[in-house]
Amino acid sequence: MGWGWPRFRARCCARSGRRWCRRPRPTPAPPPQWAALPYLLHFFDAYDFATDPTTSHAAAPGAAPTARPLLSAAVLGLVFEKINGYKDGSFYTPGFVTMYMARQTLSRAVVRHFAQAPQFGELAGCETLEELLDAVAPAKRPQRRLYAAHFNTLTVLDPAVGSGHFLVSALNELLALKSRLGLFLDEDGAQLPYTLEVEHDELVVTDADGLPAPYRVATFDAATGQRTVGPERTRLQQALFREKRALMEHALFGVDLNPNSVRICRLRLWIELLKHAYYKPGTQWRELETLPNLDLNVKTGNSLLARFPLDADLSEVFQKGTFSLREYWGAVHDYFSSRGRDDKNKLLGFFQQLKEQFAAVLHKKDAKREKLRLARNKVIVLSTQTSLIPETKKQEEARYFEMRMLERLADQLQAEIEAHEQGTLYRDAFEWRFEFPEVLDEAGRFRGFDVVLGNPPYIRQEEFAALKPHFKSRFGHVFAGTADLYVYFLQLGAELLAPGGELSYIVPNKWLRAGYGAPLRGWLAANQTLVEFVDFGDLPVFPEATTYPAIVALRQGVPKAESAFRAAALPELPSLGFDAYVAGLAKTVNQSGLKSSGWNLAEVEAQDILDKMRAAGKPLVEYINGKMYNGVKTGFNEAFVLDANTRQALIDADPNSIQFIKPFLAGRDVRRYQQPDSENYLLYIDWGFNLPKFPAIEAHLLKYKKQLEARGEAKAGRYPWYALERPRPETQQEFEKLKISWPGVSKEPSPFAFDTRGFIGNDNVQIIVTDIADS
Repeated sequence: MGWGWPRFRARCCARSGRRWCRRPRPTPAPPPQWAALPYLLHFFDAYDFATDPTTSHAAAPGAAPTARPLLSAAVLGLVFEKINGYKDGSFYTPGFVTMYMARQTLSRAVVRHFAQAPQFGELAGCETLEELLDAVAPAKRPQRRLYAAHFNTLTVLDPAVGSGHFLVSALNELLALKSRLGLFLDEDGAQLPYTLEVEHDELVVTDADGLPAPYRVATFDAATGQRTVGPERTRLQQALFREKRALMEHALFGVDLNPNSVRICRLRLWIELLKHAYYKPGTQWRELETLPNLDLNVKTGNSLLARFPLDADLSEVFQKGTFSLREYWGAVHDYFSSRGRDDKNKLLGFFQQLKEQFAAVLHKKDAKREKLRLARNKVIVLSTQTSLIPETKKQEEARYFEMRMLERLADQLQAEIEAHEQGTLYRDAFEWRFEFPEVLDEAGRFRGFDVVLGNPPYIRQEEFAALKPHFKSRFGHVFAGTADLYVYFLQLGAELLAPGGELSYIVPNKWLRAGYGAPLRGWLAANQTLVEFVDFGDLPVFPEATTYPAIVALRQGVPKAESAFRAAALPELPSLGFDAYVAGLAKTVNQSGLKSSGWNLAEVEAQDILDKMRAAGKPLVEYINGKMYNGVKTGFNEAFVLDANTRQALIDADPNSIQFIKPFLAGRDVRRYQQPDSENYLLYIDWGFNLPKFPAIEAHLLKYKKQLEARGEAKAGRYPWYALERPRPETQQEFEKLKISWPGVSKEPSPFAFDTRGFIGNDNVQIIVTDIADS
C-alpha cells in the first residue's frame, strides 16, 4: 500500500525497543505540501500505539493483540538527552538507577514523615517501613483519610531536574508506597481493591486476582446512542488521576537553568497524568478531566544562585504586608485549577506583588543597604546642621569633608548594590524563599524539603570561572578552586532539606580522593549523617561519558558518635534485581572513621584493623614525603592519544616528531601486579610548545582545532588551543623513571603495578617513583 511516509519512520522508536504497527486505512497518501503539524498527526495516526506486535505475532490466530503500556514517558528523556543534554552537563540516568534511588530514599522519608507528625502519636515509634505498615493497618476509614492527606504533604525536589526523570520515578514510587500502606482510596475514603507497584520504572496496576487492570476508554452503545464507562473502571481511573494530580501539585518540585528542560519535564508529568485521565460522567463521557497547570512546581532558574539567604526572616511580609501566608497558599491552589488566561494572569500578578514585598522586606534587612541608609541620613543631618554658636572655619571644613566622604561611601554602596542585583550574575537567580510556598511554615520561615533527589550536571570547573567568587562566599564549607559543579550541589541539597530530610544524588566519585574534595569530605563527615554510598567505578552507567559515578545518600543533621552507613562497590551492572544486588554487596562503615584527607570505605572490622596499623606504623604518604604524582589531562583524547599507525605516520612525515610521542597508559589499563601494557601513545604538547616548527604535528592537530578551541580554559586563553589541558611538565620526567603505578579509581583491591617502560599516565593514573637503580 502506497503511504508516501518518509523512510525514517522505522528508526523513530529504536531506543524504546518497540515497533509500531501500521493499520491499513483507505485514506490517500498525504500530499507533500502539507504543513508540518497535520503531516505529523497523520504520520502518528498510521500506527496502533495500543498493541505490541512482538506479542501479538505470537498469539493464536484470531486472538486479540496483547495490551501494553499506553505511553512510555522515558522516550522524552532520551530525546532530551540527544537534543540538549551534553551542552549543559546533563546525562540521562538509567531507569533502574532512578527507581532504586527513589525507592530507597522515599521509603525512609515516608517513615519519618509519619513518625514525626505530632497529630499521629500512635505512629511515633515507627523506625522502619514494616513497622509503619503494622501501625497503619488497623486504622478505620476516617483515620485512613487523614493518613492519606498527610502522605500528600511530603515534598520532593530535584534541583537540576533536566527532563524530569527523577520526578517521574518519585511519583511512581510514592503511589506504590501509598498503595502498600493501604492508603490508595476512592473519593469516599474506601480502600480500592487494586495494587500499585513499580516495574521497570513504570507504574503497574493489578486487581485482587493479580491481573493487570487495563485502561479503558468510553464505549458507544449504538442502540441507545449513549457513551458509557463501567462504574468500577471509572472509580479506579478517577482515583489514579486524583492521586497523581495531588502529588504533582503538592509534593513534586523541580528547577533547571535550561528552559527547554523545564518544558520537557512538565510535558513528562502531564503524560504521566494523561495515562490515567478519565471521561467525566456529567458530560456523557465525552470530555476528559482537565490537566492542571504545573508552572508553579517546575521552574526555570539557577539553583546555585540566589540574592537572599535561606534563613532570611520573612515574617514581617505576612505580619505587616497586604497579603497573608494563607492567601499565598490559597492562590497557589487556585492557580493549579485555573482555566482561562485572564484568571492565570490575575494570579501571576498576585505572585509578582508578593515577591516584590518579599524583596522589599529583605532589602531593609540587608547590611549593605542599612549602611547606605545611615550614610545618607548622616549627610542630611550634617547639611542641615545649625548651632547657636557660629562654626569656626576649621569646624566648617571638617563638616564638609565628612559630608564628602559619606557621599562617596553612599555612591560606592549604591553602585555595589546595583551591580549585585542588576548584574548578569544574578540574571537567572532562583529565590527558594519566594518560589515554593509549600516549604514555608506558618510564620513564613523556610522549613525545607523532605527529599532531594537528582543527578547534578557534570560541568568542569574551567567552565564556570566567573561564578567562583560567588561560590566561594556562598558555599564556603565545600569550596575549592578546582572543584567541579556537583560539589556545590551537594552543599545546596543538604541545606534545602528539612531537619532529618533525605538526600540522594548520583555524582562522580572523584571527590572521595581528589584534593578538591577535602573540604566536602570534611564537611559531610562532620555535619551530615551518611546513609549509603554505592560506587559504580568505571561501569558504563552513562555510556556516552566516562564519569565514574556513585550514589551518595545522606540524612540532614549532625551524625551521632555511633553513626554508620552502608557502602557497596559494584563489580557489575545488573539492570534487573538491582536492589538485591546492592544489598548483597553492602558493608557497614563507621562514619566516625572518615577523614577529610580521604575516605576509606572499609567495613567496621577492617576499619578497626586500619586504625591499629596507623597507630603502629607510618602511612605511605608520610614515608615518601607526599611525592605522589598524577598523570596528564588531555581535554580531548581523540587529538592527543594515538594508535600505533598514527604514531608511525607522524614519524614518517617528520622524524623530529618522535621526541614528543610517549607511551601512554589510561587508568583502566593498570592491572594488579602486572607489568602495564598499552598500544596507545600520547602526543605530549605542553603550553610552551612551538607548533609551526613541527609541521606534521601541526597538520594532525589542525584536524581537531574546533574541538580543542572549545575547551573551557583554551577558549579563555589560559593555554594555546593545541596544548594538553594539564601537561604537568614539572612531573613529566618522573613518569619516565621506574615507578609504582595505580589507577585513582578502580574496582580491584590494591591495584598496584610496577612500570619499567616509562608510561605517561592519564589523570586517573597515580605514581610513586622508586629508588631502585634502573639497570
